Amino acid sequence: MARPDPLEQDSLTPDRFGHCPALWLALPLLLGCSVDAAVGVTPGPWLLVGAGATGVAWFGRRHALLALTALALAGTALGAAWHQLRTPPQGPVTIRRPFVELPVLVERASPRQGGEGWNGLGWITDRDGGLFRRRVALSAYGPCPAEGAELMIAGGLTTIAADADGYDAWLRAQGATLKLRGGRALGELAPASRFARWRQAEQARLERWLRTLPWPDEAGGALLAATMLGRTALLPAEAKEAFAATGTLHLFAISGLHIAGMAAALLWLARRARLPELPAGVAILLLLWLYVQVTGASPSSVRAWIMAAFLWGGRAGERATPALQSLALACAVTLILTPEACADAGFQLSYAAVLGIIAAGGPAAQLCDRPTEAERLTPADARPAGQKLRGRLRTFLLGGLCVSCAATLAGTPLTLGLFGAASWGGVFVNLVLVPLSEIPLMLGMASVACSVSDWLAIPAAWLNGLAAGLLHVMTWIAQACARVPSLNLRLDLPYRWLGPVGGALLALAFLTQVQSRSLLRLLGVPAAALIGWLLLAFLLRAFSS
Repeated sequence: MARPDPLEQDSLTPDRFGHCPALWLALPLLLGCSVDAAVGVTPGPWLLVGAGATGVAWFGRRHALLALTALALAGTALGAAWHQLRTPPQGPVTIRRPFVELPVLVERASPRQGGEGWNGLGWITDRDGGLFRRRVALSAYGPCPAEGAELMIAGGLTTIAADADGYDAWLRAQGATLKLRGGRALGELAPASRFARWRQAEQARLERWLRTLPWPDEAGGALLAATMLGRTALLPAEAKEAFAATGTLHLFAISGLHIAGMAAALLWLARRARLPELPAGVAILLLLWLYVQVTGASPSSVRAWIMAAFLWGGRAGERATPALQSLALACAVTLILTPEACADAGFQLSYAAVLGIIAAGGPAAQLCDRPTEAERLTPADARPAGQKLRGRLRTFLLGGLCVSCAATLAGTPLTLGLFGAASWGGVFVNLVLVPLSEIPLMLGMASVACSVSDWLAIPAAWLNGLAAGLLHVMTWIAQACARVPSLNLRLDLPYRWLGPVGGALLALAFLTQVQSRSLLRLLGVPAAALIGWLLLAFLLRAFSS
C-alpha cells in the first residue's frame, strides 16, 4: 500500500486509515477503558484475549483487514484490563462507623478560596480495613499538603451513591466512592517528593504575584490568577456563574490557548536571540511542561502539551504530524499513563471540543475564508481598503463562528450528561470573549516572566492591573449575556449512559465528515446527529416519567 501524501488533509478513507497508528491505538484503548468503567471486567480473560488478538495481528500482518481488526480487538481488550488493574475498586462498601482514622496518599490538593483548609482527592493505603486502594474525596482543615504526601487523617467518612447528582456526581466521575469531611491531619506518614513541594510553593508564589495590582482589587487579582493558573475555584462567585451560564468557563482552564500562546511567544524570543532551533525547541517544551505541572496538570493542559510535543517533533524531523494524529497520540499516551482519565469530565470535554474543531470547525473556517469572485478578479495590491476590511471581518466572524459552533456541538451531550445544562449562546459569546482573553493572557505571561526578579515588581503590577481591568470587562460582558432569557438548554437525562453515548455519536459524525469539502456536511451532519440524540433523550425521559 503506497504511503499517503503527508501534506494531504486528515482523512479516514481506507487507504489512509491503515497508516494512522495513533487512531488504531487511541480509539480501541478509549473503548476498552470505557467498557470497564461502565460494566467492570475481570482482567485475566481480557488479557488473554488481548494477547491472542495481538498474535493473530502479527501472524496475519500480510492481510490488512484481518490484522487491523485483530489490532482493534487487542487494543480494546488490553485497554479494559489495564483500566481495571489501575482503577480503584468501585463496588459498594459498608461504613461501620462514621468517624475514622485512615492513612491516605494525597493525589490532588488545593487550598480553599477562603483559606480555611483544603480539598482534594486521595487513595486509602490501609490494607487491613477493607478500604484499600479506594479513592476518597477529602475536605480537611489545616495547611494544604503537597501532592504525594501520605497523611493519617481523622474525619467523618460517608459513601458516594452510584446515582449521585451535582457535586457528588462530579466526584464519582473522578473515581471517588467515599467522602471524608471535617478532616484533620494527625501526622505525616511519608513526605511528598521535593518536586511536588516545589510545585506547590511555586503555585502559591505565582498566585501572590498575579494578585499584586497597583490598586486594591481583590476580584481583579483573583480573575487574573484563575486565568493563568487554571483554578476556577479562585473566581468570584458572580463571575463564575456568568461564565458558566454563557459556556465560556473554559477560558479559565489551562488548554491549547495558553500553551499555544506561550509557545508562540517563546519561539519569537528564541528567533530574535538567534538560538539554535533544536535546543531552543527542547528548552521551550521543558518550560511548557513545568508550567503544566505547576498549574496542576489538568487533562486539557496535558493534552495540549502532548499535542505540542508531537507537532514540534514532526516539524523537527521534517515529517509533518497532522493535528488529528497529534490529538489521537495525546489521547493514547494519556490513557496508557492514567487509564482512569477516561471517566474524567475534563478529559472528555477537552478531547471532544478539540476533535470537533479539528474535524469540522477548522475546515469549515477555511471554506468560509475562500475569496469572493470580486476578490479573485482584483489583484491584491489593487483592492480598496474597504474591500480588504470586509474580507478580514468576514474571515474573523464566519471562521470564529464555525470553530465555536463545532466545539459547542461536540461538547453538548457530555455537558448535559454531567451538569444537566448546556449553553447554546456560548457559540456567539465565544466570538467576543475568546479573542479578548488573549490580551490578559499575554499580559499575564509577561508578568510571570517578570517574576524572576523582584526589581520588576512595579512593571509587573501594572501589567497585572491592565489584565485585571480587561478581565473585569469580560466579566461584565458575560454577566450581560447571561441575563438573556433561554440562553441555556436544560435537560436532566433519565439515564447516565446517554451522555457518553451522545458524545460518541457526535465524535463519529465528526470523523465521518473530516474529508468533506462541503460546509453543510461538515457542520450539518453533526448538528443533525445532535438533534436526533436530543429527541431520543426527550422520548426516554417522557417514557421514564
